[in-house]
Amino acid sequence: MKKLIPIFLILSVFVAGCNFANQTPTQQEKPLTTTGDKALDQKFYDQAVQANDLTLCNQILDATMKSECTSIANAGQLTSEAVSKADLSLCRRIDLARYRVACESQVQPLLNAKQASEDRMQIDKQAYDQKNYKLCDQIADENQKVSCKYNVITDEVIAKKDPSLCEAIGQKDIVDKCKALVQ
Repeated sequence: MKKLIPIFLILSVFVAGCNFANQTPTQQEKPLTTTGDKALDQKFYDQAVQANDLTLCNQILDATMKSECTSIANAGQLTSEAVSKADLSLCRRIDLARYRVACESQVQPLLNAKQASEDRMQIDKQAYDQKNYKLCDQIADENQKVSCKYNVITDEVIAKKDPSLCEAIGQKDIVDKCKALVQ
């Protein structure tokens, strides 16, 4: 019997070692500490927010951080799309008020510029169609105003062969360019 005890001990150690070797890697790994979880969550959070990547947010274990990450990454995606499409309605889909306001503050100037351009083009067209360069005075931007007047007046100058009409443009170098059309 005394001879069997060492054999049982050896067999027990051998069986235990075989059992350990057959475990899957996740069974062998120690679970992360709470600090480790937080550090990894923070890394995913930082990367997700930087890249507006919702898939990285889904890797976060902490529910509060995951929710915040998702909201911020979604806001970033919507802001990028809203700016590229000049579409305020996309900003309004952002849950976080501060991010919604930031989105709107980026998109609104684009819309204002687009509207100003459309208004200017409408005035240009109307002035040209009516052959009335005085309508160009409604344009705020001085260079655009001069351009509008030039387009309207040069047609009349060429038709009437009267370079004196160019003076109404008001900008000397452009007046000279206009006069050169009939000289």
